[in-house]
Amino acid sequence: MPTPVPQIPLNHQASTSSTPTPRQPPCSVPQDRLGVSPMIYGTSCFAQLYNPIKAHWPAEACARAIDLGINTFDTSPYYGNSEHVLGKALASIASTHPRETYYLSTKVGRYGPKKVEFDYSKERVRASVEESMRRMHTDYLDIVYAHDVEFVSVDCAIEAVGELFRLKTEGKIKYVGISGYPLPYLLALIPVLHERLNQKLDIILTYCHYNLHNTLLKDYIVHFKDLGIQTVWNASPLSMGLLRSHTPCPDWHPAPQRLRAAVQDCISIVDKHRPGKDLAEVAVKFAMKWQGCEGLLLGMSNAEEVEQNVAWWEQTTTTVGEKDVEQEKVEDAVRRRLEGFAKMEWASPPIDDC
Repeated sequence: MPTPVPQIPLNHQASTSSTPTPRQPPCSVPQDRLGVSPMIYGTSCFAQLYNPIKAHWPAEACARAIDLGINTFDTSPYYGNSEHVLGKALASIASTHPRETYYLSTKVGRYGPKKVEFDYSKERVRASVEESMRRMHTDYLDIVYAHDVEFVSVDCAIEAVGELFRLKTEGKIKYVGISGYPLPYLLALIPVLHERLNQKLDIILTYCHYNLHNTLLKDYIVHFKDLGIQTVWNASPLSMGLLRSHTPCPDWHPAPQRLRAAVQDCISIVDKHRPGKDLAEVAVKFAMKWQGCEGLLLGMSNAEEVEQNVAWWEQTTTTVGEKDVEQEKVEDAVRRRLEGFAKMEWASPPIDDC
């Protein structure tokens, strides 16, 4: 059984007391502003993209997440049946964790791995939003991103984002954003969207850009803020499953072989410092320490992983006057091995799909 974890209000300073906070009924999230918890629940794992899951895990994990202060769930039609599974899970806990206690974030435009499976037309964008609402049993969505904008033309991105703003005006969505991987492209696209649509994006999401082998987002965050982007999410501190000791990296992962080899060295480094310790713990804690963006998006398969990540968050962000010497020692050793990759981006779209 997992070790009990005290309820931690992730959007507030946690108490330094060693007494666990009693469980309280979940609070309603702010509706006049975006009050997203700094840790965001990524639900692509519900589609079993990274590892198998059991049928009862999603509902248990969602309830536990809300109880512990994680108030936002992120998904996408691209993530297999993730929206269906998330919707079913949330519906099953609605009596104790109603819709007003969490935010829903999803995406439009990407429906498969190849460029030909993107559809940024305004008609498809509108239909996609309606489909997502039905799957998740809601009449509004809090955040909707145009998914992986680097795969489509600028004109297509303008059409899709423009339709999202129209849906925002209609009250079907509350915040409009874009997601993507290559930071230089996102930085170049944002002012074009702002100028052509005469509206500013509310939020952006990027991934694999602040982790043990890549800290490029730290260099770009100020530029996104200068463009008026109020909220930036950093996703995948495990670099899409690359930075784990006990679970093999997915075959589809775009990391070059030399980075994969360096990660294998890091797994050995971690095991040497503390036999049995997972590189994933080092990676997640490293990302949690950075307070430069408004949200860290983490995939979690079950309630135990939720509790573990919340415990790591508390250890990493709320310890007063203390340092985790062991974490810093192994983190420094791993970062030295990976320092040659700190500013590296892989191709997106992949070279064979350009």
